[in-house]
Amino acid sequence: MQSTVHGTAVELLGDAGMLADEGLIAIDADDRVALASPRARGLLQGHSLERGAQFHSTGVDFRVLRLVDAALKSGRMEEREISFENRDLVLRARRVDHPDIAVIVTVRDETRLHRLERVRRDFVSNVSHELRTPVTAVRIMAETLENGGLDDPAAAADFVRRIALEAMHMAQIVEELLELSTIESGLRPLAKERVSVDSLFSAVDRLRPLAEDKGVSLEVHIAPGTPEISGDSSRLGQVMRNLVHNAIKFTPRGGRIDVEASAGSRGYVVLRCRDTGVGIAPADLPRIFERFWKADSSRQRDGEGSGLGLAIVRHVVDAHGGSVSAASEPRHGTEFTVELPAATEQS
Repeated sequence: MQSTVHGTAVELLGDAGMLADEGLIAIDADDRVALASPRARGLLQGHSLERGAQFHSTGVDFRVLRLVDAALKSGRMEEREISFENRDLVLRARRVDHPDIAVIVTVRDETRLHRLERVRRDFVSNVSHELRTPVTAVRIMAETLENGGLDDPAAAADFVRRIALEAMHMAQIVEELLELSTIESGLRPLAKERVSVDSLFSAVDRLRPLAEDKGVSLEVHIAPGTPEISGDSSRLGQVMRNLVHNAIKFTPRGGRIDVEASAGSRGYVVLRCRDTGVGIAPADLPRIFERFWKADSSRQRDGEGSGLGLAIVRHVVDAHGGSVSAASEPRHGTEFTVELPAATEQS
């Protein structure tokens, strides 16, 4: 009987493929449940939706009951979106002319789609915000130069320098957006090679002049017996550059940055980047790997970043099957810990 009702419902809806992703409830003319698929019972948590049960007495959410009543009254397809038990559900109810079925209800879980749409909106909003500031600054300075600023050579030179810096900032945002998009899409597969920590830390050495210029000491230590890492040397070098550059940016003059590598447990290599900088507030720590996330203003004093560096770190490390975490105390510095699979004989 139940398979017959299901087949009838599919025939009436005219789309069997659609039902593969949807829950289905069929109700007869006496308001009794003729069919409730496991998917529908799961989404609506309607454990009492047994065949033959009085539908309006099953304890199903009142919004579902109202939808069915509306469909019976109007004779049209009725649709509602509801939030239920942390899910975003789309419900459709339709009155049908059939001796065994009076109303068909379908339930679709669109939680993931809605979440992706929110991420997309946030992403567009964040990109717009990040680019609006430098674009506005460039426009204002260009207008100043156009309206007589060129008459003061010293001021004009300063404006040109600042315009160049803002242009570099915009270029950095665009470049890192493209980089993050490439990593997330998997369009460029990771190289699988044996990477020595010595060669990996050469990426750190290239940042030494930046640290020295700021008056920050940069120390590197590789523990004896540290194995090679299995992964993409270019991407892993990017991880270290981003972490150390971040540490330099937020460590005041006279501070110290230590970069270390050692053998970890379970066949992993542990990389650490520890600084004596301004630190991160406990409330901000859970979000530091989100794209465009920037902590409180005390961590912005050395200039604007793109807000993408740590997001790139997380995605590269995740793609290697590793993990990254951060520990920090405001005004006492931050330590990032990266664990990556060590190379094996087969690597």
